[in-house]
Amino acid sequence: MTAPPIVLATDFGLSDAYVGMMRGVIHSINHAAHVIDLTHGIGPQDVRHGAVVLTDSFRYFPAGSIFVAVVDPGVGTDRAAILLETPDARFVAPDNGLLTLVCRQYEPFFGDTNQSAPAPVPQACRVWRLTNPDYWRHPVSNTFHGRDVFSPVAAHLSLGAPPNVLGDPAPTITTLALPIPRPERNAIQGQVVFADAFGNLVTDITADLLDDIGVAPGDPSTTVTIAGHTIAGLARTFHDPPGSDLPSSSLRALIGSHGRLEIAIVDGNAASTLNAGAGVPVSINGRANNRSP
Repeated sequence: MTAPPIVLATDFGLSDAYVGMMRGVIHSINHAAHVIDLTHGIGPQDVRHGAVVLTDSFRYFPAGSIFVAVVDPGVGTDRAAILLETPDARFVAPDNGLLTLVCRQYEPFFGDTNQSAPAPVPQACRVWRLTNPDYWRHPVSNTFHGRDVFSPVAAHLSLGAPPNVLGDPAPTITTLALPIPRPERNAIQGQVVFADAFGNLVTDITADLLDDIGVAPGDPSTTVTIAGHTIAGLARTFHDPPGSDLPSSSLRALIGSHGRLEIAIVDGNAASTLNAGAGVPVSINGRANNRSP
């Protein structure tokens, strides 16, 4: 059988040699490894951004893919290195909440909390702490576990190493403080989770949540509010007719390719125009579309 691909997702960028070294370690162990770069543009130390990118992306890869996810502000501390095995994919990552939203795919309210804390592993998943140094690269740097722990572990997994030789089973996994936005009558309060390279503001309000309040593209009774501006209606595309109160009428709210509510500027950068980024509140009001009693 063909070995599963190894998918890299980091906040390392591409101007330094970090990603290249990770690839080199993987190929040193598995010469035939198929390595795919998902992204190396996650915001530096932005674990929440990484969590969103992983959960929005992993289902586009073959079943059994091995994700090496490295957004690791606590590298070298006592935070654990873990392997999460789900019904669809495997994730090698620091145990710092980076896998919170992946776990939520298998347990809908997993990590629905205002604080970071250990939580029981979802029943459909399993976690191992990577405690066996025989499967690491040596010497292990205190500041680069992506190269010396996560990459070699992923390479051994791609060659068929069973999880139980890599470390010990763990009953819990660390969650991020990522409460789930909930509809209240005909409205939802959420927030921006990251800005993409185009300056589009991606939120934690999903298309499923909008369905709960009967919101659909093209209905002018819907309003979206962000950074003191109000947008009338949900657009279908970035170039739908005007709907904002900006003088240029270029602000749009729409469901983007992530399946999340996004705020965009036509042919521009919403993040810089609105001076908005992660954590900025966003509200959407379904008005006449309300399906609640």
